[in-house]
Amino acid sequence: MKLAIAVFTMVLLFYGTSADLSYTDRECGTDLTKLWLDVVAVVDNSIGMTNEGLDTTAAHIASVFSAGTRIGTQSSEPRTTRVGLVTYNVNAQQNADLNKFQSVDDLFNGVFADLKTVSTSAQSYLSTGLAAAESLFEYENFGTSRSHYKKVVIVYASTYVGEGEMDPLPVAIRLKTSGVNIITMAYVQNGDGFMLKQLAEIASPRFNFSSTDNNGNTVGQVQSALLETNCFCPSDWIQYRQNYTDYNSYRYGVCLQTVSLAANWRAAKMACANRWTNSYLVNEYNQQKHDYVLNVVQNSSGFFQPYSYHNGLNMVGGVWKWDQPSGWPQPALKNWYNWDPGYPITSSSLTAVLNQQNNEEVATGWQNIDYYKTAVNYVCETSSCDTDNYCSSAGRNGE
Repeated sequence: MKLAIAVFTMVLLFYGTSADLSYTDRECGTDLTKLWLDVVAVVDNSIGMTNEGLDTTAAHIASVFSAGTRIGTQSSEPRTTRVGLVTYNVNAQQNADLNKFQSVDDLFNGVFADLKTVSTSAQSYLSTGLAAAESLFEYENFGTSRSHYKKVVIVYASTYVGEGEMDPLPVAIRLKTSGVNIITMAYVQNGDGFMLKQLAEIASPRFNFSSTDNNGNTVGQVQSALLETNCFCPSDWIQYRQNYTDYNSYRYGVCLQTVSLAANWRAAKMACANRWTNSYLVNEYNQQKHDYVLNVVQNSSGFFQPYSYHNGLNMVGGVWKWDQPSGWPQPALKNWYNWDPGYPITSSSLTAVLNQQNNEEVATGWQNIDYYKTAVNYVCETSSCDTDNYCSSAGRNGE
């Protein structure tokens, strides 16, 4: 009995770390203790912010990163977050570079000391603060091992000036184009709706928040934005999202890559396994995923109508199962099927599956084929880089 319990426990541990038994696509990691980002807080310290506003901002920044986040750099643990601090009024000042804070206590002490008193300036030019953050990222990442870490600017503003040379929008666009996400937190006074509208243009999509937000959980909002930023795909991989045509729709912790060089199913499986750590032929658990993969195929060079490409479905021990990394349990087919009429054909040799377009319509359906005979293009899948899955600059992922 004790042996049976021990074996069952080992199975649970294995499945829990290697595969999702719920037959759903992987979600992005949500462990704030394993956040790995480079962040610059850009804080308005003009008179309009008020001492109370600065104190509130310091507490907010400290709270965002106090949920066990590893602050600084550690040689033994790459999943750490560096936090820099810039204040601005008529000009910008770098209060802390990305290497100054090496612990949560360092961060607490630093932000409360630097955001203790407003400046003597009544002018507030966000463009100077954003430009200072841009320079900080440029110089603090040159020649380091963190060039592949995602970068974030968190703006705390009490007002907005956006005219002529002081217009912050061009700097914000430049930052976002280079891959930096911008989170804005408006310290609203006197119902300044204009400022909220303007900051929304500065922020990355859905990352514009306000001290007057109804739910009151602005710390949680910023943390969620940081986790979302920390969920991304390696170069040349496409992140699976809820709606292909809506770039800002919900994103899964799944990455896809099309391969436009024909191979038989067996060779495609092996090629996918070598493209990234723990990668495999694509799974299609539901209609939404299938349709998304087809959209990716339709927009990939080297794929032509009628579309034909391998997925990860194959016969294992008499059961149709989805491909997984070597050593991981393979989920059996269930819930949703996409077989073309007349398929699957009962045969001991037709034990792999491809998607084949019907010549009369764009949709594709499953057809079972021989492992070694039919050579077509294929689609690979792997997990996103996130808090549960660190990706190194060398191009591999893993704990």
